Amino acid sequence: MRPAWGDLLQQYVEAGGTLIVEDVPGWSTDLSGGSSLSEWEAPTGDRAPGTLRFAQLSGIVFTYHHRGAVRRVRVVAEHPLTAGIGAPGEWVEIAYAADENNYSHLAYPVKASGCTVLVEGEHETCRYDGISYKRAGTVSGTHPLITVNPVGKGTVIRQYAPNSLPATMGRDRYEIFAANLAQYVRKLYNERAGQ
Repeated sequence: MRPAWGDLLQQYVEAGGTLIVEDVPGWSTDLSGGSSLSEWEAPTGDRAPGTLRFAQLSGIVFTYHHRGAVRRVRVVAEHPLTAGIGAPGEWVEIAYAADENNYSHLAYPVKASGCTVLVEGEHETCRYDGISYKRAGTVSGTHPLITVNPVGKGTVIRQYAPNSLPATMGRDRYEIFAANLAQYVRKLYNERAGQ
């Protein structure tokens, strides 16, 4: 991500836009496979400029390691995006297939820093054996899974499951969330267009 892009996205959100962020924008382009776009895109991981810029917009402190497999989720805040997903505070177990590779269940261990946490996940330590990620049976912490952050007149919505939010939070809950997201973004757009 070129430095100017972060400024443009911030201006867009501050002016009333809605930014939906998935995965780790900035991370892969900051690393850019050895063929950097520019000198500032050194392989700095959690300190990469693009990663930090999206963390700031999202209202979180980003941490890449150590990702954990989400074993339980719960709604933390009542919000149009969480309507119908579950009762606030109620933990829901995530189904795992026997001897499953847990890659699709991984989530980043981010920390909230000004955002509203809508859904959080309880992470279980995973070991990588060179082929797949296997749950290790130890809870490593509870971290945000979906957040919302007001920036100026706009909104940043972000999720922290890099591979499969449907697997990480459960397909049924994900489908409700996706429908809520479409409806919520449409509502925000209509409200801001009417101003």
